[in-house]
Amino acid sequence: MHPKPKPTHPHAPAHEQRHRLVVENLRDVVFQLDADGQWTYLNPAWTELTGFTVEECLGQHHMDFVHPADQQLSQEAHRALAVGQRESCEHELRYRTREEGFRWVEVCVRPLLAEDGTYLGACGTLHDITERRRATDALARRERYLTAVVEIQQRLLAAPPSESFLEKLVEPLGEASGASRAYIFEAHRAPDGDLLFSQRAEWCAPGVKPELDNPALQNMPMERLMPRLYELLSRGQSLSGRVRDFQPEERAILEPQHILSLLTLPLWVHGTLAGFIGFDNCDEEREWDKLEVDLLKAAAGAIALAMEQRQSQRSLRERELRFRRIAENASDVLYRYQLAGTRSFAFVSGVVTKNLGLTPEEHYRDPELWHRQVHPEDREVLEQLLVEPEKQDTPVVVRFQRRDGRTVWLQHVVTPVLDGSGLCVAVEGIARDITERRQFEEALKLSEASFRILMEGVPEPAIIQRDGTIIYANTALVYALGFESPRDVMGRRLQEFLVDEPLPPEGTVSLVTGERRLLRRDGKVRVAEFASLPLLFDGEPAVVSIARDVTEQRQLQSRLSLADRMASMGTLAAGIAHEINNPLAFVISNLGFLLDELRRMPSVIPGGIASRPEVDEWRSVLMEAREGAERVRQIVRQLKSFSRQDEERLEAVDLHAVLDSAVMLAANEIKHRAKLKREYGPVPSVIGNEGRLCQVFLNLVVNAAQAIPEGAADKNEIRVVTRLGPDGRVVAEVQDTGAGIPEEVLGRIFDPFFTTKPVGVGTGLGLSICHGIITSLGGDISVESTPGRGTTMRVLLPASEKGARPVKPAAATPAPTTLRGRVLIVDDEPAVGRALRRILREHDVELATSGRQALERLTADTRFHAVLCDVMMPDLGGKDLYEAVQQGGSGLERRFVFVSGGAFTQGARDFLSRVPNPTLEKPFDETAVRRVVRELVMSHTLVAAGN
Repeated sequence: MHPKPKPTHPHAPAHEQRHRLVVENLRDVVFQLDADGQWTYLNPAWTELTGFTVEECLGQHHMDFVHPADQQLSQEAHRALAVGQRESCEHELRYRTREEGFRWVEVCVRPLLAEDGTYLGACGTLHDITERRRATDALARRERYLTAVVEIQQRLLAAPPSESFLEKLVEPLGEASGASRAYIFEAHRAPDGDLLFSQRAEWCAPGVKPELDNPALQNMPMERLMPRLYELLSRGQSLSGRVRDFQPEERAILEPQHILSLLTLPLWVHGTLAGFIGFDNCDEEREWDKLEVDLLKAAAGAIALAMEQRQSQRSLRERELRFRRIAENASDVLYRYQLAGTRSFAFVSGVVTKNLGLTPEEHYRDPELWHRQVHPEDREVLEQLLVEPEKQDTPVVVRFQRRDGRTVWLQHVVTPVLDGSGLCVAVEGIARDITERRQFEEALKLSEASFRILMEGVPEPAIIQRDGTIIYANTALVYALGFESPRDVMGRRLQEFLVDEPLPPEGTVSLVTGERRLLRRDGKVRVAEFASLPLLFDGEPAVVSIARDVTEQRQLQSRLSLADRMASMGTLAAGIAHEINNPLAFVISNLGFLLDELRRMPSVIPGGIASRPEVDEWRSVLMEAREGAERVRQIVRQLKSFSRQDEERLEAVDLHAVLDSAVMLAANEIKHRAKLKREYGPVPSVIGNEGRLCQVFLNLVVNAAQAIPEGAADKNEIRVVTRLGPDGRVVAEVQDTGAGIPEEVLGRIFDPFFTTKPVGVGTGLGLSICHGIITSLGGDISVESTPGRGTTMRVLLPASEKGARPVKPAAATPAPTTLRGRVLIVDDEPAVGRALRRILREHDVELATSGRQALERLTADTRFHAVLCDVMMPDLGGKDLYEAVQQGGSGLERRFVFVSGGAFTQGARDFLSRVPNPTLEKPFDETAVRRVVRELVMSHTLVAAGN
């Protein structure tokens, strides 16, 4: 049993109560331990000292509250008391606190012994000396730091900064700071420009693992790995604290190094972050006070100055080395000529041996060497160059004689070297060998004379420009532009003669290449193909441009291209017409059949369905449908004018039909701009080609429409007029009330590539091509125009020998069919065959849906009165079927009637023009179909009766 202090009893003696009151109110800790070292008594001052309550500590071993570093001292003191070696002990040590810190105390302890001398425990006091120890430690640290800073300065003064000087500086700082590890990181740039940090020096306390060879601490992108630390250092601030309070990405780097707390200070060189110095605590978490930080900042400043000095020395050595390398490897001679004191060459680069044949050593031995080697005429120039360099503001050329006797030209650029008072003490210069250039310039003068002669002999237009101005023009260019003398062109810019070519900035020359439109003096436009290249002319940079007139070539290409497009359009139009005509044929025929049936109803069914009121509406609907189909047929008929492949064939052409086709095709351009009026006079047919004439008038009508703005169709008109001219030619005019054509360009509208339309709208070839077509037909085309009132395009064409345009006679009423015949209809479109059978319902009609099927029937039976055969069929066309029947010798080929939807090959066209058989076009004219068949039936019947 351990004796414990007895509580104060109300009946205890008064002196004992006073004793306990004194003990419990003492500021020092009074304690009592048993023989095992456990607390048996603590006064309230214990709680104020450590933060632990008395109740929770009684019964605990006192060593649990002693700082680990001081436990050995405490154990030795208690052991000495227990064995009676000492009667009391006094020492200083640290006790831990509830906040995981510690307090320094002065311990006074005495043993508690029984009457027989047995050791029962110990008692004593704990006096708080923390503030005193901190002041003492701070003073000691300050002395250590000052000593370390002084040692650093001494080490820096003892030897200039070298590549390894950082290693000598971290040791005194690490020892003075009491840190576990001290180190320096230096900043450097990666090849891609990123800022990296690498550890350059390190000091470690005994037992602490070095990290200098850790690859993770080399080439660290701090801005990415530890952005907070990088930001603080970049602002010149320090970072200190416990690692466990740092950010996760920072702990990931610091904790593997067993760092508990640290201090990091920036190193600044030339106003930029050049690195940082750091201090790690690996044994305990430690707070760095302001005094320590300030002293270490002073040491960091000294290190930064040393780094700056090292960096400056290294840069100086690099610049000197680079200069030496440049000087020795440059093609120019670099030299320094001393003027103060005795004149001499202080430096001459080695290339002088190549240029003058004299070594640098010869120059060092002989200050007058250049004066002896210079050309006699340039001796005064050389003397002024070396003695008065400040007056040489432009390069100076001096001739020298080489050792081998050859003359070289050296171009010198010099600068004076002044002392503190402004006196010129030396001259530094660069001498460039320009011998080859001077020889080239001499040769160039001779070649330029030959070049002028060559340019005058070139048949193509050619000019030379300098700074954007024409300085030379050959005779071919002068004539091409319509001038008489080169003086009319000199001093002007080429862009002035180019249509739609923007002027380049003043003083610059654009290399004009490719095709350009060239404007002549008389206003005509020609197309030229330019080629330009830079050269030296009269010794200065210039640009030569050569042009080739390709107007006729491009016009011909445009005509061929247009002809190819028209041929493609014709093929397309023919295909469209054929595809539309086939269904249109049976649509119109079936609508006609229904109308006929409705007309016959009253006689067939008196008082029946025909008497119903809605029959009239049915008839009206059918008539409207047929009218619409007829309009489609007219449109398709106009398209057929573009399907003619024989553009060179001249024949009698119905001019009014051509004009109607052109107007119908341009209807969409006209309807939003003007009203259309036709004034057709009695005119004969004209000699021409229908397709090409349709192309001409379509272009004229479209141009007339585009000359009128949209939105005022009721106030403008386009008038198409025909009449017979006094010279017997037919006159066709397209008049409009548009904007008109300015008088100054009226005479040029038929020129190739001239247009009054905006860029991208017109090519300038439409009217030129129209002019070419009309003149090739023996006609003429002209224009009259008044700006603001309109334009008249007049076309004169030769009349056909057939005379006046015949007036179509009214269709005769067909005679009633009295004979019934046998008819074979051959068409690959079954609906067309059925439509024809309805039209010819008074005859015996058979259908064949292919040429081969028809050939089999005609071979087996030749008693058909008429054969209506489609011209174009996939397996066996009308031409092939006709020739096969003709070879059979039955004579049945004379009863063929060919049916066409409009798609002709050239062979089919030639075939139809060669054979005498009639041709019917889809959609059918029912009267014509019945008439042709009736005539064949009657002629066959008469022939049979005669036999």
